[in-house]
Amino acid sequence: MQEQAVAGNSNKEINKAFTAAMVPVILVLLGWAAVFHQGLVTAVSIWYNSDIFNHCLFVIPGTFFLIYLKRKALLAQPVKPNYWVMVLILPAIVLYGIGLAGDVQLFMHAAMFGLLPLLIWMVLGNKAAWQILFPLVFILFCIPVGEELVPYLQQIAATFSVDLLELSGIPVFRSGLYIEIPKGRFLVAEACSGISFFIASLVIGCLYAYLNMYSAKRRFVFVLLSVIFPIAANIVRVYGIILIAHLSDMKYAVGADHLIYGWFFFAFVIICLIGIGELLREKVPAQGDDKELTMQPRAPISAATSGLIAVGAILCVAAGWYQFIASANPEKQVQQFEFANDPQVKPLSEDEVYWLAWKAKFRSPTVEQYQQLTTPYVFPITVYQAFYAAGDGELVSSLNRLYDQDRWTRVEVIDLPISNENPFALELVSSPAGKLRLIASWYVLSDQTLAGKQQTKLQQIFSTLGGEPAHGAVVIMSMEVERRFLQAQQKWFIDKVSQSYPELTQQSRLAGN
Repeated sequence: MQEQAVAGNSNKEINKAFTAAMVPVILVLLGWAAVFHQGLVTAVSIWYNSDIFNHCLFVIPGTFFLIYLKRKALLAQPVKPNYWVMVLILPAIVLYGIGLAGDVQLFMHAAMFGLLPLLIWMVLGNKAAWQILFPLVFILFCIPVGEELVPYLQQIAATFSVDLLELSGIPVFRSGLYIEIPKGRFLVAEACSGISFFIASLVIGCLYAYLNMYSAKRRFVFVLLSVIFPIAANIVRVYGIILIAHLSDMKYAVGADHLIYGWFFFAFVIICLIGIGELLREKVPAQGDDKELTMQPRAPISAATSGLIAVGAILCVAAGWYQFIASANPEKQVQQFEFANDPQVKPLSEDEVYWLAWKAKFRSPTVEQYQQLTTPYVFPITVYQAFYAAGDGELVSSLNRLYDQDRWTRVEVIDLPISNENPFALELVSSPAGKLRLIASWYVLSDQTLAGKQQTKLQQIFSTLGGEPAHGAVVIMSMEVERRFLQAQQKWFIDKVSQSYPELTQQSRLAGN
């Protein structure tokens, strides 16, 4: 049978051939979604609930659209499964299994979204996959990662905005993330880090470079600009907000309205970025881009049959292993867990908790409680405990927070004395109004206590893989402090946490017995 020129076929014929060619890809997608449904559900939940990752909802539909744009080039390539890709597939399957055992969503998401393009590559083969390389790599933007950059972006915005204020002749004093000018004080909060702008700009930059540029050098330069430009723009935004507030005697650009200005500024930044792209991109397509391509005379499903069988076998083995891991994890606990009450400390009621200035944000713990301890100072210590039974929620998660990010932001992480025997983390947070709080936290497992989230998560993974129930709890102590007495109150608070540590730890551990 003679090959036919793609350019000589009608759009109807090309679209019909493309639809047939996409059947193996659709089958791979359905099998992938069935096996990795648990990780997919958690990813979609993060996409929907986090403003930072809302764009992820459009990545997979966008990927199929990008593949559609390459339909002629794709149809011109033979389908020849590449089984060597299994070398990359197997580590991803193992990583997902580890994430499933320890309920590490980052491992699960990285593995499953890294696995999908690999499976498609395996079925279609090298030549066909090469034609849709960018759409396949674009799938990786589904991984909800990047929040770890927030503290660094805050520091960058604070440092350079202070430099700009000094260049403008405005007296300025910086203390951590606080920026003080004669007219008032500003806090570079997490919402001012520009992380949403940064990630969205990177996604848009990569997409624009792929669709509108042909030179690898131009694409690299534009993607690099899409990384640098939003950071620089956010510095200008923070500087502009403070400058407007200074010039208007704090009438404008303070409170919630500066967030509104931020979204308009973000839209302006994207327009500017695209404008730069228009200046950089080639005015005519690269030579040879429109050359006539030939359509391969084959039935795509038949050509991909052996690859689909291999992928099906891999997914079946993976599903069986994941089911074994799930069966090793305890089912959702039916017994009633509760904290042992200290007769000297009364837990707070729901009404009392509602009016607290500070509350932790932990999703669906098996049991939780708030307590309050009196202090020699005006402000009491609020204690929060949350216990997670094995198989009943995730103790360490990116969605679990020591404080409400809309009301508090981290000012600094405080180093504890080396002589301190009890491992806990200590940080200072601030509200937009300038109120300060010290927050001490630690995690309680069956046989040890840990201050770090990563160590806690790894220990839970080891416990699960070892066949032990990975019960766990978190203990948080928080007290409001005054700036002028911060050093003295901080020292007293550390001593109080150390004194309460053994009792609160035992109380949390007994909740699982």
